[in-house]
Amino acid sequence: MLQKLSLYLILSFTLSASLLNAQQTSFAVYWDGGIGAWEDGVVAFENFLDWKGISHKRVDALEINQNDLSTLYESIYFPGGFAWYYKAAIDSNGIRHIRELVQNGGSYLGICAGAYFASDSVDWEEDGMIDYPLDLFDGIAKGAIDAIAPWDNYAMATVTMNPGNPINQYEPASETMLYYGGPVFKPHHPETMDTVATWEAYGDSLSMINFTYGSGRVLLLGPHPEIEEDSDRDSSDFAQDLDDNGSDWPFLWSAVDWLLGRPISYPPPSAIQIMDKKHIPHSMHLSQVTPNPVPSATNAVFRLHLRYASRVTIRLFNIRGQLIRTIYSGTLTSGAHSFTFQGINGRPLSLPTGVYVLQAKSNNEQQSQKFILIH
Repeated sequence: MLQKLSLYLILSFTLSASLLNAQQTSFAVYWDGGIGAWEDGVVAFENFLDWKGISHKRVDALEINQNDLSTLYESIYFPGGFAWYYKAAIDSNGIRHIRELVQNGGSYLGICAGAYFASDSVDWEEDGMIDYPLDLFDGIAKGAIDAIAPWDNYAMATVTMNPGNPINQYEPASETMLYYGGPVFKPHHPETMDTVATWEAYGDSLSMINFTYGSGRVLLLGPHPEIEEDSDRDSSDFAQDLDDNGSDWPFLWSAVDWLLGRPISYPPPSAIQIMDKKHIPHSMHLSQVTPNPVPSATNAVFRLHLRYASRVTIRLFNIRGQLIRTIYSGTLTSGAHSFTFQGINGRPLSLPTGVYVLQAKSNNEQQSQKFILIH
């Protein structure tokens, strides 16, 4: 009888744990009613998560302070805004709950103010050095960066992507992202973190970093890839006067994979097409390269459709975002244009087997297609 009771208790505990894990929400999204959290950053990220098919729930300081987050969520997101209000609202229990969430295999995503909040200390303009309690990042977050945009102005900024970081395996060499008061990261021990990207306009200082914390993961971003400047798919009209030279959401797609411990992927064509059809009246379409994979000695074909006569640049990159060759640069009429090559421009591809990215730019629009080269 005792053995049966013990077996029943073990099975009950296992079943309860399984049900709990099944009910776990992927992202807790911090929202304080707009006191400190920036509503545009919250709404935009929620729209991104919906696009990627990731579950999320808004949480406030009270829920964070009172609950064991690690049983409820896989990750927590702190948006842009004013980090001082996060510090004032999250008490010592809340700090412990956030740390335990990450230490126990969860993750933390901080963008701008959320990145300041996660740091050991904040060096903010005339306020000087201020200690912050969460201490996920063992270093200083310093801002604003007047060389890009004095606070509280905003501007587009170029960030140089680190090709050695796994998050960036589908990224080009650089991205253009929104800057709105974000930090430069100054680690006390650089060997404990990895560079995701650097600020091109500020001496290639750290703009995005990631690292492990206990059994979990932390990603801190100075710029705002959640904001889509020239699209309404983020349900925000902030910075609509600017152009981000292509969506930053594919970067976030891979970044969230890394945060959640999933295989790092790139948005599938179906997701890109759905997003495009709903929100962007494209003036061009870049077809897939055929055949795919491409044998190095085979003629490969792709087509570019233009709604209007445009100046076009077509370039080839490796998967690290390094430019291999410019295939075409010039003005094309409206309509369909076919490009055929054995190698590039008649020259064989003296490149290793691997994944390559074909990129077409026309005016302010950019599209890419991946293909595999084999020998």
